[in-house]
Amino acid sequence: MGKKAAIELSMTTIIVIVLSIVLLILGFVFVRSIMCKAIGFTDQIGAKVDGEIKRLFESSSDDIVCIGSDTRVAMTPGEENIIRCAFNVKSQGNYRVTLDDISSSDIDPRENIRSWVVQDNWDSELSPNDQAAQKVIRILLPEDAPEGNLNVRIKATKDSKSITGLKDLDFRITKQGVVRNVLC
Repeated sequence: MGKKAAIELSMTTIIVIVLSIVLLILGFVFVRSIMCKAIGFTDQIGAKVDGEIKRLFESSSDDIVCIGSDTRVAMTPGEENIIRCAFNVKSQGNYRVTLDDISSSDIDPRENIRSWVVQDNWDSELSPNDQAAQKVIRILLPEDAPEGNLNVRIKATKDSKSITGLKDLDFRITKQGVVRNVLC
């Protein structure tokens, strides 16, 4: 009788352990799916950039409006960060945007910030009333990029003539959250 009771106790323990592990795994999957969906909502911000640029145009009389010209915008290390600009095109012409300077007052000067730039110029023929946001500068921040402010100065021209002179854009490098790094 003693051996039979020991075997029953062992089987019950094994079943409880297996069920516990299954429930734990299902809990992790459930939490992961909820967190990744919530994080995915924040990724939709890129789709709303055009609306923000149009709002900036309504409040500005400039010929060019860029993200980062109004308020400091976050950039994420380990990802390609895109600077978008829209043009108030009154007449058809060849528009060009070039990176004049990229600097930071609070990142170590030995850090080669210029090497982070993937695309430092953009040009295109634009027709009147074309206010769509254009991806003019691309910056790939390394995973280990230090947090701090990033100042980008661009120069915009139309048919080789300056539109607004030099335009300063402000960004903030902020690390991605631990939850997103681990879960998604």
